[in-house]
Amino acid sequence: MESLLPNINIDKSDIFNALILILILYIIFYILQHTLRIFFKRATFIEPKRAETIQSVFRNTIKYLLFTIILLLILRPFVNVGQLLLAGGIIGTIVGFGAQSIIKDFLYGFFFLFEGQFRKGDFVHINDDQQGGTIEELGFRAVSIRLLNGKLMTVPNGEVRKVVNGNVLQRRIFESVIVDFKEDPEIVKEVLEKICDHFNILLHDVLLKDGFGEPIEAFSYWGLSSLDSSPYGYKFSIAATIKDTDYVPAVQQVKMALATTLREHNITLAEVKRMIP
Repeated sequence: MESLLPNINIDKSDIFNALILILILYIIFYILQHTLRIFFKRATFIEPKRAETIQSVFRNTIKYLLFTIILLLILRPFVNVGQLLLAGGIIGTIVGFGAQSIIKDFLYGFFFLFEGQFRKGDFVHINDDQQGGTIEELGFRAVSIRLLNGKLMTVPNGEVRKVVNGNVLQRRIFESVIVDFKEDPEIVKEVLEKICDHFNILLHDVLLKDGFGEPIEAFSYWGLSSLDSSPYGYKFSIAATIKDTDYVPAVQQVKMALATTLREHNITLAEVKRMIP
């Protein structure tokens, strides 16, 4: 049987040609990436997050291709690549070490990209993860998520079973407060209605608008949720629909303003009371 290893006789011209080819490939990759970035920057018919997602997938895919080509160029002086492929060495290795998993990841990545289940920059919870995080990279092989604690979690696409996406063009702020039963419900209602008016001015730019520029759901007093929702007091709620990209800072402002306003009006929040025998 003919050996897969050729007679090693490395020519300097071969090394030079390989280096030139690698350089050309990197230049082509850079030009394609730069052209794609300019195209999506100027294109108004593609949503910015979708454009970023496509660029991310393109960048990762090109990296895989470049790595494969460079690896073959490096092995070429030492290994008879043609006979190695014919002998089924590489194919057998891939199949033996989990080609099915790779194909599964690739197919899932393809569906994620074109179905738009989530995009780069979305805040998601993967597989019932309670913490959640922001998608940094989305490729055909895996998705990378930056968790709230700063750690980077990478999940193979084939293992993504359930996704809760917090960014679906709109998000709804629904905040509730539970006040002590001794408080006057009418006074609490008036305070919350006034603070909703304040939010509609302060956070007007983040409210989701319709085609006429009017808020789809401005901040409003939702009502007394339920008398039996908490054994410690009355539960009141306010609600509004805002842009998904502004949810985190907006909801933090709402929480802080609610706490501050209730304190200014001397409205007591519910407390856990223990009966000591």
